[in-house]
Amino acid sequence: MRIRDTKTEAEPVTAGPGVVAGERPTAGRPLPATVPVLVAGAGPVGLATAMFLAQRGVAVLVVDKRNPFTGPPRALSSIRTLELLRAAGLQKAVERTGWYGPEPFQAVFTDSALGGARQHVAPPEPYVRWLRNCSPVDSRLVLNHLQVQRLASDELLRRGGDMRLGIAVTGLEQDADADTYVDPDPVSGGVRVRLADTATGEEYGITARYVIGADGAHSTVRRLLGLTVPDREVVARLHTAFYRADLPTEAAGLRDTACFVRNADVYATVFCVNGRDQWVSHLMDYPGRPDDTDGIAPLPTDRALALLRSAVGDPGLPVELTAVNAWEAAVGVASAFRRGRVFLAGDSAHVQSSAGGLGMNTGVQDGHNLAWKLAAVLRGQAAERLLDTYEPERRAAVRASLALSRTMHRGYRSLGGGDPNALYELAAGDYIRAMMRYAYPSGAVVPPDTAPAPDLLADHVHPGHRLPHRPLKTPENGRTSTLDLVGADWALFAGPHGTPWRPAATEAAAALGITLSTHRVPDGTLPGLASDGAVLVRPDHFVAWRADRLAADPGTAVKRTLAALLGPLPAT
Repeated sequence: MRIRDTKTEAEPVTAGPGVVAGERPTAGRPLPATVPVLVAGAGPVGLATAMFLAQRGVAVLVVDKRNPFTGPPRALSSIRTLELLRAAGLQKAVERTGWYGPEPFQAVFTDSALGGARQHVAPPEPYVRWLRNCSPVDSRLVLNHLQVQRLASDELLRRGGDMRLGIAVTGLEQDADADTYVDPDPVSGGVRVRLADTATGEEYGITARYVIGADGAHSTVRRLLGLTVPDREVVARLHTAFYRADLPTEAAGLRDTACFVRNADVYATVFCVNGRDQWVSHLMDYPGRPDDTDGIAPLPTDRALALLRSAVGDPGLPVELTAVNAWEAAVGVASAFRRGRVFLAGDSAHVQSSAGGLGMNTGVQDGHNLAWKLAAVLRGQAAERLLDTYEPERRAAVRASLALSRTMHRGYRSLGGGDPNALYELAAGDYIRAMMRYAYPSGAVVPPDTAPAPDLLADHVHPGHRLPHRPLKTPENGRTSTLDLVGADWALFAGPHGTPWRPAATEAAAALGITLSTHRVPDGTLPGLASDGAVLVRPDHFVAWRADRLAADPGTAVKRTLAALLGPLPAT
C-alpha cells in the first residue's frame, strides 16, 4: 500500500548521517540501511518502547526531528509505569533518580500555596489503602518525563540500540500485502521509510520490518498513514506556566502535595515536578480572562508572573519563568492504531489532557504491550497474528484513561465552592481502573468458562487483568513480590496441589523457545487461584489464562493454551 510518500517515486535506500543526544547531523556515522524496528519519536513513550525492545534483543533505531531532552519537565510517572521500569531492571536507577511526591490521587485545596485554609482531599479510605499496597513500588516514588526519557535512552544505548536526533520521518511505503505478509527474515521486506536531516534537508531511505509512530499528538506517522482522530474533543483551554522558584522553608511540604489554589485573583494548580525547585501551574481561571470559544490567546509574561505569585501567596517571590503555553486540553482516539507493519503508540494513538495525570503513562504501557509482542514475532516465538491483539487491548486501556480525564475536567470546572472530596470520591474508581486495573476483554487472553470479572479492589487473578501484587517470603532475598517473580517474561503460578503444572509449562515453553518461570505458591496467596489450579502470566504481568483445576494432561493443556495465544507450535 502506498502511504502518502513525499516523493512520487520511491528512491533507492541510501546511507545517511544521523545524530545522538542533541548533536546536529554529521557525516561521521551513517544510518543503517535496514533495521528490524524503527521508532519515530524520542519522547518518553518512544524511548521506553525502544528500550523494552532492546532489552529483548531487538535491534531498534529511534529518530526524532527535534531534541526532546530540552524544555521543562511536564508529565509525572504512575505506579504502573514504575512497575514496568522495575521489571526492566531499573529499580535502583529509578530510586536514585526520582523523589517522593504526593500520595497518588490526593491533593490539597487552599487559597494560597504557602498558607491559608487548607483542605486535604483524598478518595475514600479503601481506595487509599489499595493504592498504598497495590504494588512492590513505593506509591509516592515519582519521575518526571525527562527523567523517564534519560533512564530509557541510557538503557537503550547500553543495550546496543541507536538514537538519532535531528532526523525527521517524511514518507512511508509498505508492500501491498503488508497486512498479511510474514517474512522470516527480520530485516528484509517491510516498510521503506523516507527520512530527512532537519539541518541540511538531505534525504535518506531506510527499510524497517516494523515502524512505531510515537511522535506525539500532531504525529507525522499518523498523518502519513491517512489516519485521523475523529472523536477529538476540546475539554478545556488554558495557560500552563513552567518555572523555577525557591519557596520558603515552611513550604517544604508543598513539594509533597498536589496543590489547587482558588482565591480572588486566580484558580490554579501548583505542582512540583522535580522534588526541589521546578514547578508547573495550570492557570485555569482569573478575573478578566478572555473568552476562549475560538481559541486561547498567549498570556503576557507580566500577567503570568502576577498570577503565579498570587497562587503561591508571595507577591515578591523571585520566579524564573521558563515558558507559558496557551493550549487546548483535548481527548480523542485515532481511527486505527495500525496500518500493516506500522503502529501508533502514546499521543500518536490517543490524546488526553493532563487531568488525572495518566497521558504519558498510558503511552508507556502501549509501548510495553507492543514491545513484547513484536519481540516474540521477530524471534520466531509467535505468529504474526499476535500483533493483531495490540489494538483491541490498548483501546480498552485508553477508554479507561480518557474516561478519567473527562471526569476530572468536568469536576474541576463545576467545583465552585463545593466540596472537592465529592469529586475525588466519584473519580477514585476511574483513577484506579485507568492507572492499573483496566481489563483486556479480548486479545492475547483466554477468557475463563466461569466466574465474573473481579470487583475493582478485589485483586483476584482473572484473565485479562494485571496479576495482583502479593508480598512473599523467599529464602534467598527475604521478601519479594508476585510481580517480581514474573519479571519481564512469561510465568506460571501453581497452587500447592498443582505441582504437575510446573514441568508441563517448562516443557511447553521450551518447545516454543520462550523464557518461562514457574512458581508454587501457598493457598490464599493469589485469590482466585485454586489449590490444584494454575495461572499463566504474560510478560506485561497480565493474566493470560487460568485453570481452575488440575487437568488430566497438564502438558497438553499448557501447549494448547500457548498455541492459542502465540500461534501454532513449531513442528517437532
